[in-house]
Amino acid sequence: MERLSLVAAMLAWELRRAGRAFMRHGGRFGIVLVLAALLGVAATVVRQRQADAAQQAQARLAQRLSQRASAPVLPPAGGALDGRARLKAFDDYLPLHDDIPTVVQDLLNQAEDQHLVLARGDYRAQPDLQGGFMRYRMSLPVKGDAPAVLKLMQVALQSHKTLALESVQFKRARIESAEVEVRLQWVLLTRLPEPVR
Repeated sequence: MERLSLVAAMLAWELRRAGRAFMRHGGRFGIVLVLAALLGVAATVVRQRQADAAQQAQARLAQRLSQRASAPVLPPAGGALDGRARLKAFDDYLPLHDDIPTVVQDLLNQAEDQHLVLARGDYRAQPDLQGGFMRYRMSLPVKGDAPAVLKLMQVALQSHKTLALESVQFKRARIESAEVEVRLQWVLLTRLPEPVR
């Protein structure tokens, strides 16, 4: 133990001696140069870490985009399919107009499964006669934990392929509050209603 303290004392003495010698030869200008060199090294390390983080983020994004691209949304358009066939394929892909209440109820059930409190929503049907389909817009206010709201959005979008999330508005009463109020703007694409005979 005594030998260790002797080595530490010698090391401290050598460092002080080197510091005094540096001050005699380099002075304040030398200190500025050493500090600039240290800052340059620190900046290089930070820049390298940021570049690594950006590469990892780009790799994750590319992976997600490739997963989305590999998941078929509509039947593939072959050379033999003309415009009418593609339009029919799109129309066949859309759920029936009569399925709207089922999708809405499913959204409400999924929100309850995530223990979210639902307020009264707004619903509006917008037929697109030129396109031959219906846009059913829903504005659903919910209240609860932010992770639960994110889970609801993921589950709903995975469950219904013609459901899209148009906008999300988060509001928190206080910064430290875990509960958020969220207005989810959904649009569901369906077929036009069958004509009454």
